[in-house]
Amino acid sequence: MDHDAAWKRLFGLPALIEDLLEGFASPVAEHLDFGTLRQLSANSVDADARQRHGDAAWRVDFDDGSGRSLVLLLEFQSTVDPSMATRMHGYAEAARERLRRQGEVDADGEVRVLPVVLYSGDGPWNALGGVAEVVVTADGEPWLPLRGLYLLLDANRRAREDLPQDNLVAAVFELNAAETLDELRNRVRSLLDRLRGEPRRAVFDWLRLVAPRMFPQADAAAAVASLEREFAEFETEDRTMMALAKRVQEWEAEWHRQGFEEGLERGRAQGREQGMERGEKRGIKRGLEQGLAAERELLRRQAARKFGAAASDALVRHLADISDPDRLAGIGERIVDCRTGAELLESLDADPDGADAH
Repeated sequence: MDHDAAWKRLFGLPALIEDLLEGFASPVAEHLDFGTLRQLSANSVDADARQRHGDAAWRVDFDDGSGRSLVLLLEFQSTVDPSMATRMHGYAEAARERLRRQGEVDADGEVRVLPVVLYSGDGPWNALGGVAEVVVTADGEPWLPLRGLYLLLDANRRAREDLPQDNLVAAVFELNAAETLDELRNRVRSLLDRLRGEPRRAVFDWLRLVAPRMFPQADAAAAVASLEREFAEFETEDRTMMALAKRVQEWEAEWHRQGFEEGLERGRAQGREQGMERGEKRGIKRGLEQGLAAERELLRRQAARKFGAAASDALVRHLADISDPDRLAGIGERIVDCRTGAELLESLDADPDGADAH
Protein backbone atom coordinates (compact mmCIF):
# COMPACT_ATOMS: atom_id res chain seq x y z
CA MET A 1 0.00 0.00 0.00
CA ASP A 2 1.58 3.33 -1.09
CA HIS A 3 1.22 6.68 0.66
CA ASP A 4 -1.86 7.84 -1.25
CA ALA A 5 -3.56 4.47 -0.86
CA ALA A 6 -3.18 4.60 2.94
CA TRP A 7 -4.84 8.04 3.12
CA LYS A 8 -7.50 7.00 0.59
CA ARG A 9 -8.32 4.05 2.83
CA LEU A 10 -8.97 6.38 5.76
CA PHE A 11 -10.91 8.94 3.77
CA GLY A 12 -13.03 6.25 2.20
CA LEU A 13 -14.92 6.30 5.52
CA PRO A 14 -17.97 8.59 5.74
CA ALA A 15 -17.17 9.51 9.35
CA LEU A 16 -13.82 10.99 8.32
CA ILE A 17 -15.43 13.06 5.56
CA GLU A 18 -18.09 14.40 7.91
CA ASP A 19 -15.49 15.33 10.54
CA LEU A 20 -13.27 16.90 7.88
CA LEU A 21 -16.03 19.29 6.82
CA GLU A 22 -17.35 19.92 10.32
CA GLY A 23 -13.89 20.49 11.78
CA PHE A 24 -12.09 22.31 8.98
CA ALA A 25 -14.87 23.85 6.85
CA SER A 26 -17.54 24.38 9.49
CA PRO A 27 -19.24 27.38 7.77
CA VAL A 28 -20.00 25.02 4.86
CA ALA A 29 -20.84 21.99 7.02
CA GLU A 30 -23.57 23.92 8.85
CA HIS A 31 -25.64 23.91 5.65
CA LEU A 32 -25.20 20.22 4.71
CA ASP A 33 -27.27 17.09 5.32
CA PHE A 34 -24.70 14.38 6.11
CA GLY A 35 -27.36 11.71 5.91
CA THR A 36 -27.06 12.12 2.11
CA LEU A 37 -23.26 11.70 2.00
CA ARG A 38 -22.17 9.28 -0.75
CA GLN A 39 -18.87 8.40 -2.39
CA LEU A 40 -18.17 9.13 -6.07
CA SER A 41 -15.59 7.89 -8.52
CA ALA A 42 -12.54 10.16 -8.29
CA ASN A 43 -11.59 9.61 -11.95
CA SER A 44 -12.89 11.81 -14.77
CA VAL A 45 -12.28 12.45 -18.45
CA ASP A 46 -12.07 16.08 -19.53
CA ALA A 47 -13.14 17.68 -22.83
CA ASP A 48 -9.81 16.75 -24.47
CA ALA A 49 -10.36 13.07 -23.59
CA ARG A 50 -7.59 13.23 -20.98
CA GLN A 51 -7.99 10.99 -17.97
CA ARG A 52 -7.92 12.84 -14.64
CA HIS A 53 -7.09 10.62 -11.66
CA GLY A 54 -8.13 12.14 -8.35
CA ASP A 55 -7.68 10.53 -4.95
CA ALA A 56 -11.18 10.65 -3.44
CA ALA A 57 -14.52 12.27 -4.20
CA TRP A 58 -17.72 12.59 -2.17
CA ARG A 59 -21.05 14.32 -2.63
CA VAL A 60 -23.48 15.64 -0.02
CA ASP A 61 -26.75 17.55 -0.33
CA PHE A 62 -27.56 20.90 1.25
CA ASP A 63 -30.10 20.64 4.05
CA ASP A 64 -32.53 23.29 2.80
CA GLY A 65 -34.37 21.21 0.18
CA SER A 66 -33.04 23.45 -2.62
CA GLY A 67 -31.74 20.55 -4.71
CA ARG A 68 -28.17 21.80 -4.33
CA SER A 69 -25.25 19.56 -3.43
CA LEU A 70 -21.52 19.85 -2.81
CA VAL A 71 -18.86 17.67 -4.46
CA LEU A 72 -15.74 17.30 -2.32
CA LEU A 73 -12.53 16.47 -4.24
CA LEU A 74 -9.61 15.22 -2.10
CA GLU A 75 -5.91 14.98 -2.99
CA PHE A 76 -3.33 13.48 -0.62
CA GLN A 77 0.24 14.75 -0.86
CA SER A 78 3.41 13.68 0.94
CA THR A 79 5.54 16.05 -1.19
CA VAL A 80 5.01 19.62 -2.35
CA ASP A 81 3.72 19.95 -5.92
CA PRO A 82 4.23 23.47 -7.34
CA SER A 83 1.57 22.76 -9.97
CA MET A 84 -1.13 21.81 -7.47
CA ALA A 85 -3.37 24.80 -8.28
CA THR A 86 -3.41 23.81 -11.95
CA ARG A 87 -4.01 20.16 -11.08
CA MET A 88 -6.90 20.90 -8.73
CA HIS A 89 -8.47 23.24 -11.29
CA GLY A 90 -8.23 20.43 -13.87
CA TYR A 91 -9.75 17.87 -11.48
CA ALA A 92 -12.61 20.19 -10.58
CA GLU A 93 -13.45 20.99 -14.21
CA ALA A 94 -13.24 17.34 -15.24
CA ALA A 95 -15.54 16.36 -12.36
CA ARG A 96 -18.06 19.04 -13.36
CA GLU A 97 -17.95 17.89 -16.97
CA ARG A 98 -18.42 14.22 -16.09
CA LEU A 99 -21.38 14.90 -13.82
CA ARG A 100 -23.03 17.15 -16.41
CA ARG A 101 -22.53 14.48 -19.05
CA GLN A 102 -24.19 11.94 -16.75
CA GLY A 103 -27.08 14.30 -15.98
CA GLU A 104 -26.10 14.48 -12.30
CA VAL A 105 -26.30 18.23 -11.88
CA ASP A 106 -28.08 20.19 -9.17
CA ALA A 107 -31.64 21.43 -9.55
CA ASP A 108 -30.35 24.72 -10.96
CA GLY A 109 -28.06 22.97 -13.48
CA GLU A 110 -24.88 23.69 -11.50
CA VAL A 111 -22.16 21.41 -10.10
CA ARG A 112 -20.57 22.82 -6.94
CA VAL A 113 -17.06 21.59 -6.18
CA LEU A 114 -14.82 22.13 -3.16
CA PRO A 115 -11.18 20.99 -3.79
CA VAL A 116 -9.17 19.92 -0.74
CA VAL A 117 -5.46 19.05 -0.51
CA LEU A 118 -4.31 17.12 2.55
CA TYR A 119 -0.54 17.42 2.98
CA SER A 120 1.38 15.12 5.35
CA GLY A 121 4.99 15.81 4.31
CA ASP A 122 7.84 16.97 6.54
CA GLY A 123 8.66 20.32 4.97
CA PRO A 124 6.39 23.36 4.74
CA TRP A 125 3.84 23.51 1.94
CA ASN A 126 4.89 26.41 -0.26
CA ALA A 127 2.93 25.78 -3.47
CA LEU A 128 0.53 28.49 -4.56
CA GLY A 129 -3.24 28.24 -4.31
CA GLY A 130 -3.79 26.80 -0.83
CA VAL A 131 -6.13 28.60 1.55
CA ALA A 132 -6.50 27.89 5.26
CA GLU A 133 -10.26 28.31 5.42
CA VAL A 134 -13.31 28.57 3.22
CA VAL A 135 -15.91 31.30 3.50
CA VAL A 136 -19.50 30.85 2.40
CA THR A 137 -22.04 32.93 0.54
CA ALA A 138 -25.30 34.03 2.15
CA ASP A 139 -26.97 30.74 1.18
CA GLY A 140 -24.14 28.55 2.48
CA GLU A 141 -22.13 27.83 -0.66
CA PRO A 142 -18.33 27.64 -0.33
CA TRP A 143 -16.63 30.59 -2.01
CA LEU A 144 -13.06 30.68 -3.31
CA PRO A 145 -12.15 33.98 -4.95
CA LEU A 146 -10.12 32.43 -7.80
CA ARG A 147 -10.38 29.25 -9.85
CA GLY A 148 -7.67 26.79 -8.91
CA LEU A 149 -7.64 27.68 -5.22
CA TYR A 150 -8.09 24.80 -2.80
CA LEU A 151 -8.54 24.24 0.92
CA LEU A 152 -5.15 23.18 2.29
CA LEU A 153 -4.99 20.91 5.34
CA ASP A 154 -1.43 20.48 6.62
CA ALA A 155 -1.39 17.41 8.88
CA ASN A 156 1.81 18.51 10.64
CA ARG A 157 1.71 22.27 10.81
CA ARG A 158 -1.61 23.26 12.28
CA ALA A 159 -1.09 24.50 15.82
CA ARG A 160 -2.35 21.91 18.28
CA GLU A 161 -4.64 24.40 19.97
CA ASP A 162 -6.29 25.12 16.61
CA LEU A 163 -7.39 21.54 16.07
CA PRO A 164 -11.09 20.83 16.63
CA GLN A 165 -11.93 18.69 19.64
CA ASP A 166 -13.48 15.20 19.40
CA ASN A 167 -12.74 15.12 15.68
CA LEU A 168 -11.44 12.03 13.88
CA VAL A 169 -9.44 13.98 11.29
CA ALA A 170 -7.77 16.06 14.01
CA ALA A 171 -6.94 12.82 15.86
CA VAL A 172 -5.30 11.42 12.71
CA PHE A 173 -3.30 14.65 12.32
CA GLU A 174 -2.08 14.27 15.90
CA LEU A 175 -0.98 10.72 15.13
CA ASN A 176 0.88 11.98 12.07
CA ALA A 177 2.67 14.58 14.22
CA ALA A 178 3.69 12.22 17.05
CA GLU A 179 7.35 12.66 17.97
CA THR A 180 7.94 9.42 19.92
CA LEU A 181 6.61 5.88 19.72
CA ASP A 182 5.12 6.19 23.20
CA GLU A 183 3.28 9.32 22.10
CA LEU A 184 2.06 7.48 19.01
CA ARG A 185 0.87 4.49 21.06
CA ASN A 186 -1.07 6.68 23.50
CA ARG A 187 -2.75 8.64 20.73
CA VAL A 188 -3.59 5.47 18.80
CA ARG A 189 -5.24 3.98 21.89
CA SER A 190 -7.25 7.16 22.45
CA LEU A 191 -8.44 7.16 18.83
CA LEU A 192 -9.17 3.45 18.50
CA ASP A 193 -11.20 3.36 21.72
CA ARG A 194 -13.76 5.43 19.76
CA LEU A 195 -13.78 3.18 16.68
CA ARG A 196 -15.00 -0.31 15.87
CA GLY A 197 -14.91 -2.62 12.87
CA GLU A 198 -13.95 -1.17 9.51
CA PRO A 199 -12.83 2.28 10.75
CA ARG A 200 -10.47 0.60 13.23
CA ARG A 201 -9.02 -1.63 10.49
CA ALA A 202 -8.54 1.41 8.24
CA VAL A 203 -6.51 3.15 10.93
CA PHE A 204 -4.24 0.11 11.23
CA ASP A 205 -3.80 -0.03 7.44
CA TRP A 206 -2.76 3.62 7.56
CA LEU A 207 -0.43 3.09 10.54
CA ARG A 208 1.41 0.20 8.89
CA LEU A 209 2.52 2.60 6.17
CA VAL A 210 3.11 5.88 7.98
CA ALA A 211 4.68 4.66 11.24
CA PRO A 212 7.84 3.25 9.56
CA ARG A 213 8.29 6.66 7.87
CA MET A 214 8.19 8.42 11.23
CA PHE A 215 10.34 6.06 13.36
CA PRO A 216 12.94 3.31 12.84
CA GLN A 217 11.22 0.70 10.71
CA ALA A 218 11.68 -2.31 13.00
CA ASP A 219 10.54 -0.38 16.09
CA ALA A 220 7.54 1.05 14.30
CA ALA A 221 6.50 -2.31 12.88
CA ALA A 222 6.77 -3.93 16.33
CA ALA A 223 4.73 -1.14 17.93
CA VAL A 224 1.95 -1.41 15.35
CA ALA A 225 1.87 -5.21 15.64
CA SER A 226 1.63 -4.93 19.44
CA LEU A 227 -1.26 -2.47 19.16
CA GLU A 228 -3.06 -4.76 16.72
CA ARG A 229 -2.79 -7.67 19.16
CA GLU A 230 -3.99 -5.46 22.01
CA PHE A 231 -7.06 -4.28 20.13
CA ALA A 232 -7.78 -7.74 18.75
CA GLU A 233 -8.14 -8.83 22.39
CA PHE A 234 -10.44 -5.85 23.04
CA GLU A 235 -12.60 -6.79 20.05
CA THR A 236 -12.86 -10.34 21.39
CA GLU A 237 -13.95 -8.92 24.74
CA ASP A 238 -16.46 -6.63 23.00
CA ARG A 239 -17.96 -9.60 21.18
CA THR A 240 -18.11 -11.52 24.45
CA MET A 241 -19.94 -8.63 26.14
CA MET A 242 -22.39 -8.39 23.25
CA ALA A 243 -23.02 -12.12 23.54
CA LEU A 244 -23.50 -11.70 27.29
CA ALA A 245 -25.98 -8.87 26.72
CA LYS A 246 -27.98 -11.14 24.44
CA ARG A 247 -27.76 -13.92 26.99
CA VAL A 248 -29.03 -11.60 29.75
CA GLN A 249 -32.10 -10.90 27.63
CA GLU A 250 -32.63 -14.65 27.24
CA TRP A 251 -32.18 -15.12 30.99
CA GLU A 252 -34.72 -12.41 31.68
CA ALA A 253 -37.26 -14.13 29.45
CA GLU A 254 -36.49 -17.44 31.12
CA TRP A 255 -36.87 -15.92 34.58
CA HIS A 256 -40.26 -14.53 33.58
CA ARG A 257 -41.31 -17.98 32.39
CA GLN A 258 -39.93 -19.75 35.47
CA GLY A 259 -41.54 -17.23 37.78
CA PHE A 260 -44.87 -17.75 36.12
CA GLU A 261 -44.56 -21.55 36.27
CA GLU A 262 -43.41 -21.48 39.87
CA GLY A 263 -46.29 -19.25 40.86
CA LEU A 264 -48.72 -21.39 38.94
CA GLU A 265 -47.51 -24.59 40.59
CA ARG A 266 -47.71 -23.12 44.08
CA GLY A 267 -51.09 -21.70 43.26
CA ARG A 268 -52.41 -25.12 42.38
CA ALA A 269 -51.25 -26.44 45.77
CA GLN A 270 -52.69 -23.54 47.78
CA GLY A 271 -55.75 -22.82 45.78
CA ARG A 272 -55.78 -21.93 42.12
CA GLU A 273 -56.83 -18.30 42.27
CA GLN A 274 -54.79 -17.26 45.33
CA GLY A 275 -51.73 -19.29 44.33
CA MET A 276 -51.57 -17.89 40.80
CA GLU A 277 -51.79 -14.34 42.07
CA ARG A 278 -49.19 -14.65 44.81
CA GLY A 279 -46.89 -17.14 43.17
CA GLU A 280 -46.76 -15.38 39.83
CA LYS A 281 -46.00 -12.06 41.44
CA ARG A 282 -43.26 -13.50 43.65
CA GLY A 283 -41.63 -15.46 40.87
CA ILE A 284 -41.82 -12.70 38.31
CA LYS A 285 -40.55 -10.16 40.82
CA ARG A 286 -37.56 -12.35 41.64
CA GLY A 287 -36.81 -12.93 37.95
CA LEU A 288 -37.07 -9.23 37.18
CA GLU A 289 -34.80 -8.29 40.08
CA GLN A 290 -32.17 -10.79 38.98
CA GLY A 291 -32.42 -9.66 35.37
CA LEU A 292 -32.13 -5.97 36.27
CA ALA A 293 -29.15 -6.64 38.52
CA ALA A 294 -27.39 -8.49 35.70
CA GLU A 295 -28.17 -5.67 33.26
CA ARG A 296 -26.85 -3.03 35.67
CA GLU A 297 -23.64 -5.01 36.09
CA LEU A 298 -23.25 -5.32 32.31
CA LEU A 299 -23.65 -1.56 31.89
CA ARG A 300 -21.11 -0.94 34.64
CA ARG A 301 -18.58 -3.21 32.89
CA GLN A 302 -19.21 -1.56 29.52
CA ALA A 303 -18.63 1.89 31.03
CA ALA A 304 -15.47 0.70 32.80
CA ARG A 305 -14.15 -0.80 29.57
CA LYS A 306 -14.80 2.35 27.53
CA PHE A 307 -14.32 5.20 30.03
CA GLY A 308 -12.43 3.78 33.02
CA ALA A 309 -13.20 2.92 36.64
CA ALA A 310 -14.07 6.44 37.81
CA ALA A 311 -16.84 6.83 35.23
CA SER A 312 -18.23 3.33 35.87
CA ASP A 313 -18.30 3.94 39.65
CA ALA A 314 -20.20 7.18 39.10
CA LEU A 315 -22.57 5.38 36.71
CA VAL A 316 -23.42 2.81 39.41
CA ARG A 317 -25.03 5.56 41.46
CA HIS A 318 -27.25 6.48 38.51
CA LEU A 319 -28.23 2.85 37.95
CA ALA A 320 -29.07 1.97 41.55
CA ASP A 321 -32.62 3.33 41.54
CA ILE A 322 -33.54 2.40 37.96
CA SER A 323 -35.89 -0.56 37.61
CA ASP A 324 -37.23 0.19 34.12
CA PRO A 325 -35.53 -2.06 31.48
CA ASP A 326 -36.20 0.53 28.77
CA ARG A 327 -34.33 3.19 30.73
CA LEU A 328 -31.42 0.80 31.27
CA ALA A 329 -31.36 0.05 27.54
CA GLY A 330 -31.28 3.79 26.87
CA ILE A 331 -28.23 4.16 29.12
CA GLY A 332 -26.56 1.34 27.17
CA GLU A 333 -27.10 3.34 23.97
CA ARG A 334 -25.60 6.40 25.62
CA ILE A 335 -22.48 4.42 26.60
CA VAL A 336 -22.04 3.51 22.92
CA ASP A 337 -22.75 7.03 21.61
CA CYS A 338 -20.86 9.18 24.14
CA ARG A 339 -17.19 9.78 23.49
CA THR A 340 -16.09 10.44 27.09
CA GLY A 341 -17.18 9.45 30.56
CA ALA A 342 -17.80 13.09 31.40
CA GLU A 343 -20.16 13.40 28.43
CA LEU A 344 -22.05 10.28 29.57
CA LEU A 345 -22.47 11.51 33.14
CA GLU A 346 -23.44 15.02 32.04
CA SER A 347 -26.14 13.58 29.77
CA LEU A 348 -27.54 11.49 32.64
CA ASP A 349 -27.52 14.45 35.04
CA ALA A 350 -29.29 16.61 32.44
CA ASP A 351 -31.79 13.95 31.35
CA PRO A 352 -32.02 11.05 33.84
CA ASP A 353 -35.27 9.77 32.35
CA GLY A 354 -33.84 9.39 28.84
CA ALA A 355 -36.18 11.85 27.10
CA ASP A 356 -33.30 13.11 25.02
CA ALA A 357 -31.32 9.88 24.83
CA HIS A 358 -28.58 9.91 22.25
